[in-house]
Amino acid sequence: MSAAGIEDAITLLSEGTKHLREYVAVDARALDLGVNNIGDGGANALADALVKNSSLQILDLGDNKIGPGGAKVLADALTMNSLSGYKIGDAGAEALAIALESNDILKKLGILTRIGTQVKLVNDELNALSAAAQEALEADEKVRWGRAKLMVVGKGAAGKTSTIRTLLGQPYNPDHDSTIGVDLKLMRTRDWEERKHVGGADLGEQFAKYKYRQQDVAKDPSRHSSNDVVSPPQSLGNKSTSTSASMASFGDKEIAKAVSTPLRLHIKQQADKPDEEISFTIWDYGGQEVFYALHHLFLTQYGIYMLVFDMREVLGKERFREKLDEKEYAKLALQEDSLETLRFWIDSIRLHAPDASIILVGTHLDQVAGSEEHEEIEDTLETKVLDRRGVESLEIRNYKAHLCFFPIDNTHRDFKDNCILSLRESLLKAAADKDFVQKKVPLRWSYCLEKLLLQDKDYLSLNAVEELAITNCHVSKEDVSKMLEYMHELGVLVHLTTGQHDVLRQIVVIRPQWLLENLSRRGVASRELLEWLWQWEPVDYLVELMHAMLLACPSPWIDDIDEEGDFVDEEGALLIPSLLQPVKDSVREEALKGLKGPRALAFVSFKILPKGVFQRFITSLIQSLPDLVGVRNGVVFSNFASLAFDNVDVILETSGRRIMLHFETLANKSLKNHVKIIQHCLRSIDSCFMRGNLGPKLFLSSDGSDCKKACASVDALADATKKEVSSLQRGKRLPLERFSPFVEDGEAARGLHASVTSDAKPFDVFLSHAWGENRGVHEKVKAVAGALESRGIRCWLDEKDIGMEVLDSMADGIDRCKAVVVFVTREYMRKVNKGRMELDNCRDEFCYALQRVKPASMIPCVLEKEMEDMGTWEGRFGISWSGNPLYVRMLNGGKLDEVEALVWKTLRTLSMDSDNDEEKTRWVNNYADAKARDVDLSTCKPE
Repeated sequence: MSAAGIEDAITLLSEGTKHLREYVAVDARALDLGVNNIGDGGANALADALVKNSSLQILDLGDNKIGPGGAKVLADALTMNSLSGYKIGDAGAEALAIALESNDILKKLGILTRIGTQVKLVNDELNALSAAAQEALEADEKVRWGRAKLMVVGKGAAGKTSTIRTLLGQPYNPDHDSTIGVDLKLMRTRDWEERKHVGGADLGEQFAKYKYRQQDVAKDPSRHSSNDVVSPPQSLGNKSTSTSASMASFGDKEIAKAVSTPLRLHIKQQADKPDEEISFTIWDYGGQEVFYALHHLFLTQYGIYMLVFDMREVLGKERFREKLDEKEYAKLALQEDSLETLRFWIDSIRLHAPDASIILVGTHLDQVAGSEEHEEIEDTLETKVLDRRGVESLEIRNYKAHLCFFPIDNTHRDFKDNCILSLRESLLKAAADKDFVQKKVPLRWSYCLEKLLLQDKDYLSLNAVEELAITNCHVSKEDVSKMLEYMHELGVLVHLTTGQHDVLRQIVVIRPQWLLENLSRRGVASRELLEWLWQWEPVDYLVELMHAMLLACPSPWIDDIDEEGDFVDEEGALLIPSLLQPVKDSVREEALKGLKGPRALAFVSFKILPKGVFQRFITSLIQSLPDLVGVRNGVVFSNFASLAFDNVDVILETSGRRIMLHFETLANKSLKNHVKIIQHCLRSIDSCFMRGNLGPKLFLSSDGSDCKKACASVDALADATKKEVSSLQRGKRLPLERFSPFVEDGEAARGLHASVTSDAKPFDVFLSHAWGENRGVHEKVKAVAGALESRGIRCWLDEKDIGMEVLDSMADGIDRCKAVVVFVTREYMRKVNKGRMELDNCRDEFCYALQRVKPASMIPCVLEKEMEDMGTWEGRFGISWSGNPLYVRMLNGGKLDEVEALVWKTLRTLSMDSDNDEEKTRWVNNYADAKARDVDLSTCKPE
């Protein structure tokens, strides 16, 4: 057979058995390539094809020139072989022996006598390694995992995927599709090659590290640093509370399979050297803006960020007009757009992973090859992107080229090229120094991950994971949460512990791509459509995830009318703001013209304003105030929205690092609570999703413009002396009356300042209830409020039906309370579960409380026997509670023991949530006093 014929045969191995008949004299299960001068290079190519082939049972490669290296790669991919006549050496024989050990469909092998002795040696060694692994698991030993996350980010079509292929030594593919969402790969720095299975737990390698490195330390402890000692360190937290050795047992089959990894040979050879190798989980993020709102989920601390950009765009695309065809030239972004994208990504990384290292990589070195051009790019990046962004200490610099970035060519690769080698070396060095890479990880965690991956599922319930971890892997329940947190940060799996709904914590996502694939389904969607799009998937979990992450909210259209003139209210329909497009200039201008009468202007300024914050802001407003906020005429975009907010038309839009708020002004209608609630929503987004790095500050305009001389900060309102306020223009003061749409007088000005700049909450609990027939429930709640007040618990209770002034009640009530007591009746639940077009104050109070104080600080107090069973709590009301809350029964009208139980529960909640030592002391003393009175705690159900 000719060399070309051999190459064709190898290629066709991966295409199916029907093509092999042209080359094989026997049948489609056999291939004879003997006497063809095939060396190690051909063996490598053949091994790649064998991995893809599922039918070949006989392969004859006799009388070729395959050496030990080729034998090793063939052994990894072996299905059936005849290798007689090789000079394979002991290393090759050992590799083939391992293949024999794990291969259960081998039909014919021509060299059994050649490696028979080696097979026995391998079997003996594997048995010894299995015994050591069992011993290590029983002793709950720890070893360095050496795992890190490499997150590759940048503008769409910047060359991220091609750069990854360059790192991995893979051929250039000019026709690959742009990454949608995220693509995951796994590789080791030992050889910088992609591993076949992304979700590997590295269990066999860790067993080998334990055995061989432990043996080496026993032989000569002086050769190892303290970091190499296998004994468990305290870096993962408190001493493990996992099952003791005497009680633990582990599956022999799983251990035997794990220890048979060929990589154990490499670990054995490296046992006398420092443990420095790293496995990178590579996350190739799509550059599409639709995924920016999901950064909170996937931009984690335990890794390195590779920010990829096109050097042609940073230089200016105009320089390449003559060098590129029209289609390629049109794809390039303008220089300022490219720089803004880089600034955006650096800000996002600093926001979500402030301690992570960042490495900049410039593509298209083939077209931007000159050192002068590189120096120009260096200067542009330093002055227009990196300056004043606080990344100097985190930036991985290209010291060999004296640049702040690494220029590479992904099209014509020379893997001996200094640029690529330097990039690899810098990545390895940066990761090796990280604490999370050096950290010793319990072998039981890796064993547990291996068993999770063997489930072959996209996700599991937290209960299922805990049962598997505790029962099968002997990891304590306390350590399960630590394990999941560690693996989430490494990108091995996804377990979300933030957000207001407990349902998020109840799912562990084993395959992260599954999550993005489902969250990226487009549309303003009905529940019916979501169930169709997510068929066979946990729809409730995905919907609640989108709610809790502020990625979706109930459909807010207020002008939806069907053909018969009736309002449309499709229960369960969702708006997904992150999928909306930017506003067109003509639409923006028309909407602004539509604001009636004179306008009032306020704006919120940020240190940084990442993409996705505005969309979350719109979502938060609509979630918090379902009755009071709606969208006018379908005008809602990714950067612009026209809303009706408590009967006031308001337009919200982004402008640089600001969110502008244009209000219509109505006679006798104050906007104080509107801006107060808006500021509270933005501060909540900042603390929950942005690590408190946005720094939102509220400013008010005196004349509807945003010029400095006409505007004042909310801080200036605290000093509204002589009915004047200091403007943003130094030395200029403005009459307070010019800010009348927002504040009526000096007292109101100081009150607004205090409410939006301070977290002080003068009340302990807000009492939320449906008044009931003939005010029956309200009278009970009034009596309870008096009892609570007499025991030192400061209550907020509206003495009158708040009617249309619900915004005032929420802004002045819920926002000034530390906790909320919900008096549960069937009527209250019915009101909370009403449809979008049915106005109800109870629903607004409940939804707003969920956003402001969170379910953990909401105390249900059951007033009706029929509501005792939480399983009967339905709809929005039922799903909103965090886990299984401790509720209070008050079925007898608020008798002494019932009131005391509510006091006990309230004080317990307040003391758990408080960071104020003085307040904590007050509550603890009150709590002790309540216990001293022998409170009947049996009225609290369930624990």
